[in-house]
Amino acid sequence: MTSLILPTASLSTTSQSPISSSSSRIQHTLTQRIHIPAHIYKHPAAILLELCTSLQELHQIIPLIIKNGLYQEHLFQTKLVSLFCKYNSLTEATRVFEPIEDKNDALYHTMLKGYAQNSSISDGFSFFCRMLEDGVQPVVYNITYLLKGCGENNYVREGKEVHAQVILNGHEGDVYVMTCVVNMYAKCRLVGDAYKVFVRLPERDFVCWNTIIAGYAQNGFAGRAIELVAQMLSEGLRPDPVTVISILPAVGNVGDLRVGKAIHGYVFKSGYERHGNVATALVDMYLKCGCLSTGRVIFDKMSSKNVVSWNIMIDGYAQNGDYAEALSLFEKMLDNGFKPTGVTVMAALHACADSGELTRGQFVHSLVNELGLKHDVSVMNSLISMYCKCKRVDLAAEIFKNMKEKTLVSWNAMILGYAQNGQIINALNHFRLMKVKNIDPDSFTMVSIIAAVTEFSVLRQAKQSGSTGSSQELVWIQTSL
Repeated sequence: MTSLILPTASLSTTSQSPISSSSSRIQHTLTQRIHIPAHIYKHPAAILLELCTSLQELHQIIPLIIKNGLYQEHLFQTKLVSLFCKYNSLTEATRVFEPIEDKNDALYHTMLKGYAQNSSISDGFSFFCRMLEDGVQPVVYNITYLLKGCGENNYVREGKEVHAQVILNGHEGDVYVMTCVVNMYAKCRLVGDAYKVFVRLPERDFVCWNTIIAGYAQNGFAGRAIELVAQMLSEGLRPDPVTVISILPAVGNVGDLRVGKAIHGYVFKSGYERHGNVATALVDMYLKCGCLSTGRVIFDKMSSKNVVSWNIMIDGYAQNGDYAEALSLFEKMLDNGFKPTGVTVMAALHACADSGELTRGQFVHSLVNELGLKHDVSVMNSLISMYCKCKRVDLAAEIFKNMKEKTLVSWNAMILGYAQNGQIINALNHFRLMKVKNIDPDSFTMVSIIAAVTEFSVLRQAKQSGSTGSSQELVWIQTSL
């Protein structure tokens, strides 16, 4: 009879699960090999699992598995855990996993992948520790998933512990794994540690070089990133499009037009300009350096524009003070059938706010609801700022009042809006309300309040209104400051 062979073995250990408080006798597989008969892996239920495309379909297949007595088979248990994780139902995956007495390595690996993809990195790391305690050795993809999660969530301590496991498991010579370690440290803003790992690698490929260059560039070390590109060239490796895309934003951020033009020359000679992402990065660099005309020429020549390239153009013109052209580009983007994102809307609102274009600002506001962005706090903050700068503080206040989630930026925008429009008492009242709600002001908040008190005579306003309440507000804010 034909059969599949999976690597397994049994070893009994006692462990305390970091995820569950109950301790149990864990059986898992290490070296012994078992055979899965053909009637198991060729069963219609197994085929249905392979064809399953949704959580709803999976729920319909499970009764068939149970009815045919297949639920205790490792093949089905592993597949069920995998599919529940795939469809973001980690709770159901755990319900399948926990009762299994003879857990094999594949189950642990599948479950860890689920935690890494669908849960908090702390839960994933806790399960990783449980695996180690149960004697299950992690495989490469376990480690890379965790390293990625630690980097994206700035989990330095956990990232270092995973790095230690990389060393203990003899993966220091694996360029792919070590590149993930470099990336983790760079994402955690520990570029020095990232570089230490990088220089110790016995060999470095393009991905590894691009990772360390991007790490320095994204952490604000543009000069060092450029030096690494030069070092890369000296070692006989020509920067590829990914390298170029990594370095150009850093050049734009420091406004080094000379270096930017040199990179553009290299891009032209290498034929990389036809790569859409490279062209977009060039446009971004030139706009950040204030060269609108050069950026526009590259943009107009792009054969395939996308939302990102349009966003860069609109925001670039707005940041450089050409609000009319920024709004014109926004309208052209709509005319060309592109759906604006939150980034697009905020760039357009910035242009409307600084140019006092209330009518256009209200049009953009109407798009916010159509685009489903009314719960995007950053977009709503931009709307508040736009209405305040266009002298419609009443509309800004209405938006602020209806926001379910307010950030410090929301409060700052409203306070500054009141202050800039001469409504000092409202500005002070909102400042006091912040304190009542235990929202700590930042330097921007204090500058807004000080500017308001300096620019307008609250004492005169209190005297003219004959209100002692206004005088009390002034006394209160003076003591607070």
